[in-house]
Amino acid sequence: MIQLLVVLLGMALFSVGAAGVAASRHFVIIILSVEVMLVSATIAATGFFFYYSAGNILLLLFAIWGVAAVEAIALVAFYHFMLHEEASMDVTKLSKLRG
Repeated sequence: MIQLLVVLLGMALFSVGAAGVAASRHFVIIILSVEVMLVSATIAATGFFFYYSAGNILLLLFAIWGVAAVEAIALVAFYHFMLHEEASMDVTKLSKLRG
């Protein structure tokens, strides 16, 4: 029963993140919404793994944390590049970076 609630929590957080991506044009808000979606996927995967497997859950968590760390580093580098180029954080204006 608890695993079902964990999966439902993951689904609810994922829908909040998807709504944030769909509703915003600002780069930082979109990235934060994607992070919420990744956290929700982690929560749901942990619930599924705990329910269907008797193995060590630390391997799953370390894999997820590794992907999240690489993503965070890439996003900070991209954000730094955007600030260095003095580009707008409005994603509708990102086509101006093609040059």
